[in-house]
Amino acid sequence: MNQPIEHPVSEKLIQKLRSEASENGTLNYREFIHFALYDPDYGYYCRNTQRVGRNEDSDFYTSQSLGKVFGLLVVDAVRKLLEENSATPVVLSDWTWVEVGYESDAGWWVDDECPFKEIIRIGPTDPIHITGQCIVFSNELFDAQPFHRLLYINGQWRELGVDCSGPELKDCVLDELSDEVHTFRHQLPLEAEEGYSLDLPLATRSLLHQLTDGKWEGLFIALDYGKTWPELTRDFPQGTARAYYKHEQSSKLLHQPGRQDITCHICWDWLKEDLEKAGFKTGRLESQEAFFVKNAVHRIEQIITAKAGEFDPQRQTLMHLIHPATMGQQFQVLSAYRGKE
Repeated sequence: MNQPIEHPVSEKLIQKLRSEASENGTLNYREFIHFALYDPDYGYYCRNTQRVGRNEDSDFYTSQSLGKVFGLLVVDAVRKLLEENSATPVVLSDWTWVEVGYESDAGWWVDDECPFKEIIRIGPTDPIHITGQCIVFSNELFDAQPFHRLLYINGQWRELGVDCSGPELKDCVLDELSDEVHTFRHQLPLEAEEGYSLDLPLATRSLLHQLTDGKWEGLFIALDYGKTWPELTRDFPQGTARAYYKHEQSSKLLHQPGRQDITCHICWDWLKEDLEKAGFKTGRLESQEAFFVKNAVHRIEQIITAKAGEFDPQRQTLMHLIHPATMGQQFQVLSAYRGKE
């Protein structure tokens, strides 16, 4: 589908896409999304603009955007998970909090209230270097990685790309698989419905390797949305990719590049497998609702009973975070622990 050019940022980025395209004017989707999100001059995550928040100037909001209540729940859950994996009493002030994919201050703690020894914030494009005794935390980080798009046509998987040769960007079917997909091809389903679209988040595995490769011990926690490999290859014939702009979800991935977020569901099976290979144990995947109810139940009880019979903004926020009709079941949490080698 043809997409209009609506903004100078998009126009300049499209010019760059054309300069980076192959001889026939095409890019695979991973390449296109990489530039659309992370180009240092015009990429969505590199531009100085508000992206996350619950206001009309932002494009989406996350659990973290809800502020202090979310932070209190996370701290209680961290303490419980550390206690489960420690033979000695847990002192949070001995631990470093490492937040990867940091976007903006959620207002969890003022300096004198922070329970951790140190806070390290790694932005979406910052280098990753983690050492020591840490809690490595991310919220909607893995779904922000570039991904490939495949289509099952006439009994085989073909890779989709972006045609940059004309006045407007449009989808196309590439002549050959990219190197990454070609390497992965033997893990693709042998058969699928004709026209089945599969969004392939291969970059999440290399990102996880960067996060777990350092000499650090402690807790890994990732909040995100994703599916199992069988679900991705069976239950989503239109794929899971979507774009977000001004709090509206769209399937128009080529619309105004550089000015909208582009994302897809991640594959939890891959991350669980790779965490185990990296020496993590007790890996657990559960809904956001279950994660907090199991690991922060006392905090939840305090919030629910604090102002019984009257309106309480904190209780309202809590319900938004854990209710199954809102964020409680929309997001999942993968947690795992790695001790000293």
